[in-house]
Amino acid sequence: MKKFTQWCICSCISLGTAFSASAQARLLPDSIMASMKRVAAWQFRHLEREGWEHPKTDWTNGALYAGVYAFAELANDQQYFRQLINIADQNNWDAGRRRFFADDYCVGQTYSQLYNVYGEDHMIRRWRTLADSIVAQPHTESLEWKNNIHNREWAWCDALFMGPTAMAYLSTATGDPKYLQTAIKLWWKTSDYLYSKEHKLYFRDGRYFDQKEKNGQPVFWSRGNGWVMGGLVRMMNNIKPGDPARAAFEQQFKEMAAKVASLQNADGTWHAALLDQESYPAKETSGTGFFLYAISWGINNGLLPKETYRPVLVKGWAALQSCVQPNGKLGYVQMIAAAPGTATADDTEVYGVGAYLLAGSELVKLSLKEQVWPVTIELYNPAGAPAGLVELDYKELAGKWKPLRRGPFKITNTITGEEYPYQLLYEGGKEPVKILVDAPLAAGGRVMATLEEGLPEPVVKKTYGRYVPERKDDFAWENDRVAFRMYGRALEATPKEMAYGVDFWNKRTGNLVIDKWYKRTNYHKDDGDGLDYYHVGLMLGAGGIAPYVADSIWHSRNYTRHRIIDSGALRTTFELGYEPWNVNGRQVSVTKTVSIDAHAQLSKMEIRYSDTLPVAIGISKRKEAGTIWLDEKTGVMGYWEPRHGEDGTTGIGCVMLNPVKEMKVEKGHLLAVSATDKNKSVTYYTGGAWDKAGVITGADEWFTYLRQQAARLARPVRVKIYK
Repeated sequence: MKKFTQWCICSCISLGTAFSASAQARLLPDSIMASMKRVAAWQFRHLEREGWEHPKTDWTNGALYAGVYAFAELANDQQYFRQLINIADQNNWDAGRRRFFADDYCVGQTYSQLYNVYGEDHMIRRWRTLADSIVAQPHTESLEWKNNIHNREWAWCDALFMGPTAMAYLSTATGDPKYLQTAIKLWWKTSDYLYSKEHKLYFRDGRYFDQKEKNGQPVFWSRGNGWVMGGLVRMMNNIKPGDPARAAFEQQFKEMAAKVASLQNADGTWHAALLDQESYPAKETSGTGFFLYAISWGINNGLLPKETYRPVLVKGWAALQSCVQPNGKLGYVQMIAAAPGTATADDTEVYGVGAYLLAGSELVKLSLKEQVWPVTIELYNPAGAPAGLVELDYKELAGKWKPLRRGPFKITNTITGEEYPYQLLYEGGKEPVKILVDAPLAAGGRVMATLEEGLPEPVVKKTYGRYVPERKDDFAWENDRVAFRMYGRALEATPKEMAYGVDFWNKRTGNLVIDKWYKRTNYHKDDGDGLDYYHVGLMLGAGGIAPYVADSIWHSRNYTRHRIIDSGALRTTFELGYEPWNVNGRQVSVTKTVSIDAHAQLSKMEIRYSDTLPVAIGISKRKEAGTIWLDEKTGVMGYWEPRHGEDGTTGIGCVMLNPVKEMKVEKGHLLAVSATDKNKSVTYYTGGAWDKAGVITGADEWFTYLRQQAARLARPVRVKIYK
């Protein structure tokens, strides 16, 4: 068998173009994603209908979660992350009962990955406490298989997927290197004991050093070595390139990859016993999945030559696909064991699905790199909230793709072919500065996109703003969720109607309503798409701003100048200018740049003063009882107003980007006291929600939305552009 496989690796390379064309047809990102989705769906349906065979903290499920997380990133679908969070909630974010047994804290790697996105302390609190105690242990015992050593040390090779990886991901999540340092130290303790330098494979544990297969070869278990290679990958995911500790891992990885590739069976899988596959004639998918995961990762990360190892992947993935039944069930998974054994088409286990999803996720990345795209745009959302619209640097893109400046173009998802709406942003100039893309990104989600020449699909207009001279110099703006206005100088001639701050309009339609409402005789009555019942008066209203000096709010007069900066389907930006006014004995002027994006509840406010001074962002407080949220640390200030009779309930909120000195309730407001930065500027977001719109219907939902926006702003989408 070994002789045949060596021929496969070498002769497939020599076949050249003919093989490449065939291989290319087998590694297409959309088909790989579709297959992963089908397998994942079957697994969760099965767990729901038949129940969980193993505890949800068990190593078996820990491997499943690792695969689901990798798939969830590429699927860019919140449901998979939500499933993992729900399971972790049921676990109380804790490990299993056997505290120093790696099987029982394998789940720690997924907790750490989720924490890395959502940043909620409870996600790693228990796991971190346990990890601290693991670090504190002396770890001086022999790994000889006696006295239940496996309950204290990583004395079996499978543990290298479970223990060190959980510690390594915790270091990445927390920034504390001690967990990774311990993982590295103990990895090599296990390796020194179980790794055969002669065979470039791991013995399962010390009991197998002298055992032989029927053909007289040593016993090297496929799944056990698959877990080791998966562990190598996940360790290197957390050891930065250039770290002195990484070289040894890379070396062992390359040694094992070469050995494993040479042992691939003619049917494309690796059977249960690596050196005696004929004694175990059935395909085995859990070891195969981990080997494919590791090898494809090695190619993707430049450690393995693609020309040598790609044929192994093509053959192996085709073999795995042959083990997936029409309903999505993955078969030929060797059941729980400690040594080679049998597997049938009906045998399945959660860890096999985890390995399958890990392999598929790396193969998708590989297949995407192989597509002939003019330019590739990678978007990753690291925040624990769905991302808003994404800005791309027009000049950078034009430098990598020359046709960008020539004419119309499309932006499409490289896996699904979905076309993303976009808008060119000029920011007041004559040439585009940015491209604003409506590519929905789930928390932790990843999108790969590309550009192509051609007319894009028409983009439905979702934002709008204009000067309203017919209503005493209002300036009104809106998107498909909310609407606002601020007041011009003409209003000052009508003292009874005078107002200072930001007005919020309660709309419950995705359509744009500003022009329609200003034509109505009474937009204070709901005709089916909303109304304006929010009262501003001589207050800051829905997130207005003013200097805050000598414990007083120093309101400006209303704006006297306006300018549209960008007006498009996905973003409208405008500027309002104010004449100087007295602020405790000095003259101050201000310019306000306001922008609103499609689908957002909040507008961005960039405020530039003529002087450095403290400021207050305020929300008008009603006399009746409402619900208040004040958090200086995150910069979130929220208010769920008392119900306004039959009109319903409004929520108003602000998210500050400048540091907040304090938040308080006084002077008829919720106030966030801050100060201008070195550029004499303050930047924050303000907006609202209306329960009758049906999107956000209560205080808890509103405050959650505001906190999520703060998280999104603190950790914006990462954009990578490459050819």
